[in-house]
Amino acid sequence: MRFSDELPHSLDDDARPDADAELDPDPDPDLALELDDDFPLGDGTAETGALVMCPYCGEEVEIALDPGSGAVQEYVEDCQVCCQPWGVAVVYHDDGSAEVAVSALDA
Repeated sequence: MRFSDELPHSLDDDARPDADAELDPDPDPDLALELDDDFPLGDGTAETGALVMCPYCGEEVEIALDPGSGAVQEYVEDCQVCCQPWGVAVVYHDDGSAEVAVSALDA
């Protein structure tokens, strides 16, 4: 199945992406500078997973991290073993490392 076969039928041929369109070989240098300010250069990696210990059952569990959700994150995630809800706090540092803490959510 081709990508274009998956598009909704309500789109006409003019609305579909042109597969033969050329990419701009000379991107806007001002945009590149703005992106460098927003996303400083580094080795280009950020942690995408962490091992944490469930505050309820004590099991060590690997959780996925999403660096694209910001440098400071707080959310609720359930333990993969005992299904109890945790409060998850993630702080990304400039080098891409993540500091992760989980805590019990008391009802």
